[in-house]
Amino acid sequence: MDTKTFEYKRVAGGRLSEFFDGTAWRFEYEVGDKKYTLPMYEPFSPSRTENVPYLGHKLEEIIDSGKDILGDALMSGGEVRYSDVIGALPEIKNGAYSFVGGVASHSDLTVDTRGVVYPQMTGRDREPKALFAPWWQNPLLEGILPKQIMLSEEYPILINVYDVGEGICELIYFVEPADSDKEPTLWVREKIYAKSSPSDPKYKYSAFSVSRELSFEETVKRGVPEKNVIEAFADTVAFWVKFADRGVCLDLPEKRLERAARGAISAAAVTCSADRPHYGHKFYGKELHDNFPPNFIWLIETACVMGREAWARRVFEYMLNYALTDEGRFVYRQGADFNMGASAAEYGYILFLAKRYFSKLGIAHLSEDGVEKLIGMGNVILAHCVECPELGGRILVKMCAEADTNNRVHAYLNNNLWSVRGLRALADIIDELKVGGAERYRNMADTVFWGVSSLLDEKKIYDERYGYLPPFRFDYTPTPNTLSLCKDTFSPMSKEAYESYIGTDISRDDKDLSCQDIGENCYANYRYYPESLSAMLLPKELANGIAELRSRLGGEILGMTRFISWLDDWPVLHYARFLIESGRINKYLMLLYAHTELHGNRERLCYYEQVKLDGRVSANDCLPSL
Repeated sequence: MDTKTFEYKRVAGGRLSEFFDGTAWRFEYEVGDKKYTLPMYEPFSPSRTENVPYLGHKLEEIIDSGKDILGDALMSGGEVRYSDVIGALPEIKNGAYSFVGGVASHSDLTVDTRGVVYPQMTGRDREPKALFAPWWQNPLLEGILPKQIMLSEEYPILINVYDVGEGICELIYFVEPADSDKEPTLWVREKIYAKSSPSDPKYKYSAFSVSRELSFEETVKRGVPEKNVIEAFADTVAFWVKFADRGVCLDLPEKRLERAARGAISAAAVTCSADRPHYGHKFYGKELHDNFPPNFIWLIETACVMGREAWARRVFEYMLNYALTDEGRFVYRQGADFNMGASAAEYGYILFLAKRYFSKLGIAHLSEDGVEKLIGMGNVILAHCVECPELGGRILVKMCAEADTNNRVHAYLNNNLWSVRGLRALADIIDELKVGGAERYRNMADTVFWGVSSLLDEKKIYDERYGYLPPFRFDYTPTPNTLSLCKDTFSPMSKEAYESYIGTDISRDDKDLSCQDIGENCYANYRYYPESLSAMLLPKELANGIAELRSRLGGEILGMTRFISWLDDWPVLHYARFLIESGRINKYLMLLYAHTELHGNRERLCYYEQVKLDGRVSANDCLPSL
């Protein structure tokens, strides 16, 4: 039986109510003739059902194996289900956190698994001073790990549920969407109830911020009037309800996946400052990463396919206006030498998106400056199309292929294939805009594609285990020793040779081509190969060979991308696109389910760049992974 425990009528319309039905808590928001049900949590529900970790294997076995043991086990059973991946790896707890924020402020607030809230991190190795700890408000909460879940599993409003013996304490954290402060205010609603009478709760309200009136920074608990916290909460809920209502209507058989897909959009929105995406939070929220091209690539395409065309257009125009030089070059410098870090594949992919979503991105209505910068991105690619005497005089794209290795300038396969797609897309855009000059880009695309195709015929090798294999760069072997620290190797290696190989320093510096480089092999696995596949320009036999190599030489775990001995799956979009477009639907589903459940936390909408296989966060969250 429903018991209403809370109700608030907003000033300009809309009613927010809270109910307990004997099993679960929920909010209802009514505005006009619409009513929205917003599930919260079941206070007495058991923990989630899990598979045996590693599906009965030992962690060392997973790390040592070149084969994707877990993926093979699931794929061998027929169609992979979402439930198959739950618990296949330990839940990410060590170093885990989530975040809450608005859409206007520069930074968000991060929340650890205890419920402690921190402002934006400014360094790599330390947390800043806490903004709020639950036991500051209720001493009973110290030492208790709460259940944490976002409202409806899709709004950036965090619910922390603490079991305090005979009672339950619930803390709701939120930031007002329009809070424009660089250090936004945390609003907290506390609800306490006895387990024997959950429908009779007591409420308390507060707010925490860095001092506003004082000239120095100090965390302040504000004794704000209760009505102001309730008003802020109702306004925040109303904003996110309307935000969700404006996207595409999803109706998926797997409801967990449906909520995660919608929730990723709201979490992405608060990872931006208005229309400016950040790479992530903590150290990854620093402005130096804002112009990393995948921030724009992933967000723009996601916004387009999820029915957020106006947002996608604004982000695209922000990129053109502020992230590029006047000649269309990304201002993204990384490493001690401050080299530019954008790759040819990234330029090509953005041009591909501009063509694919020509109407949604308003390409026909760009300013003259915007059109010049779009064409300028094509000119950046042309500037790196050079004659390669060492490769028979062919004209190929020579450019870095990853910001982390931006000192390595070679003829990479992924850069060349995506340059072809990007230049062809730009030529079509120029024709559509009727500004002239399309043939220059179309002709170069054909020239590069001929060079790539003839080189692949010349340099591919055949191996009976994998089939035909191409090199991921044209001055490098097509037969890497491994794609990670697995013990399986392409060809037998002595113990001394293997230890020398895996002991190579992974850095931005270029390497001696006389020996294999594990760093380059690992980067190939996590970016160069997937991007080469997603271009969909490779002959089928070569694409099949790469896919087989990744799954058999230490490249994948449950379809997710492995790097060294951990998961580094943030560039997964490219491999996912290849799996879909090549008809590998069951493999795609396994990858989708595994990434959603195991590369972050679905209920908290936080997805990390890198995670260890034993449930530890290895690197901060990032927008592409989300």
